[in-house]
Amino acid sequence: MHDETMASGVFFPEVDAAPVRAAETSHRFDFRGNAKDYFRIWIVNVALSVVTLGIYSAWASVRTRRYMYANTVLADSPFEYLAKPLPILRGRLLTGVLFALYVIAGHFSKPLQVGAGLALAAFMPWMIVKGLMFRARYTAWRGLRFYFVSDYSGAYQWYFIAYILMGIPFLLMIFLTVSGHPLVGLLGIFAGIGGIYPWIKGNQQAWMVEHHHFGGKSFRFASKISVYFHMYWRVIAVGLAWLVPTMILVGLVSKFTLAAQGHQPFNPKAPPISFILAIYAVMAPMYLGVWTYVHVRMTNLLYNQAHLGQYSFRSSLKYWSMLNLYLGNALGILCSIGLAIPWAHIRLARYRAEHLEINGDGELNDFVRDAFAHAEVGAAGTEMDSLLGIDIGL
Repeated sequence: MHDETMASGVFFPEVDAAPVRAAETSHRFDFRGNAKDYFRIWIVNVALSVVTLGIYSAWASVRTRRYMYANTVLADSPFEYLAKPLPILRGRLLTGVLFALYVIAGHFSKPLQVGAGLALAAFMPWMIVKGLMFRARYTAWRGLRFYFVSDYSGAYQWYFIAYILMGIPFLLMIFLTVSGHPLVGLLGIFAGIGGIYPWIKGNQQAWMVEHHHFGGKSFRFASKISVYFHMYWRVIAVGLAWLVPTMILVGLVSKFTLAAQGHQPFNPKAPPISFILAIYAVMAPMYLGVWTYVHVRMTNLLYNQAHLGQYSFRSSLKYWSMLNLYLGNALGILCSIGLAIPWAHIRLARYRAEHLEINGDGELNDFVRDAFAHAEVGAAGTEMDSLLGIDIGL
């Protein structure tokens, strides 16, 4: 979900390519961070988080976001992250308690764990709203803060009730499979993924964008829900394209493992560790390939349908470029035993910033001046943190 943000954490909704007129000006985002400086922050954060058993992670999150925001620049002005660590720590403790209750319930009875899971799902929309409010409230550019309207009814509509609706085809699939009609049940699955899920995701993005404000103006979402249906049917095609070679490799790995076993029987309930690792290694590229496609298309759809006043946004992420970036980052992290994580974060943040721009009539200076003229609260007007002003890390 949220995740649907820049790698630096800065929120700006997303748009598909709208025709740009000659009179419009274009401002491209710029990321000016470097791996050397970020490594110093990252290594200290990791060390102190380990020493404090994770408590310092809230302070680490603030340090990281402040660095990323300060190095994300639009029209020669950096973004600011103004949050304090304690609300973040409160949010993480709350989230940890909820998941701990879910795990503990599983040790007593499965029905109790199911009930705890449903309670957690019912609580999730509330947490989503609180997380979006917190992130917007403590994000600023040129002294102007973002703002998110606390629409709890909309959150429950699109993050709870809608998923219950999507679950109907899956329940139908189970019933039909048990009744001896697995093919019809499989069609129910495709109906859920290709029919209901795109509708949910499109409305989730529209809800999130349209409840954000900046500079005294509301973001608008030029919603074209039909494009989400087209995109998710293409996702199914991409998944099938990855599935065929992956299944061939799985077959070869299985055959090689059985041959290596010699005369020892292969126990599917307790397969060798080498077999498990080999299967994961074969399956990982397929998962990454499909996930990257969804992420790139959803990001472009989000930004390319968003508007703020006379301005529109354009995200031009490319599938193969992002996939190569992720594969290179993964390889670098594995070969460095994790020490290349800062380098990977910087590469990703720079690429995403370079492929995001804002277009519109007039100058951004005029937009900021008009916002202050209409009594827009600036970054200096920091509000007191309340008990419910938490960042749950979504």
